Amino acid sequence: MPTIHELTVKTGKGKSDVMAALDALIKAEYIHWEDKTDTANIVILEGWEREGERPKVEHRPAPANPTNTDYWTQY
Repeated sequence: MPTIHELTVKTGKGKSDVMAALDALIKAEYIHWEDKTDTANIVILEGWEREGERPKVEHRPAPANPTNTDYWTQY
């Protein structure tokens, strides 16, 4: 687990923003962080989005007779 300093450097956010994001993850029960003296104490409960929180992606059927121009004209 990266340190708070590493998280601020890699995200470009300040310490207060990183701590707010970690608090949001605690409230959403993605992580458990009882001893907040070090990020090494963080326990990850869920490592990916829950089904209801995933963005919806429209699935389109593949064209019946694909041609070389389909890549450029159908998206």
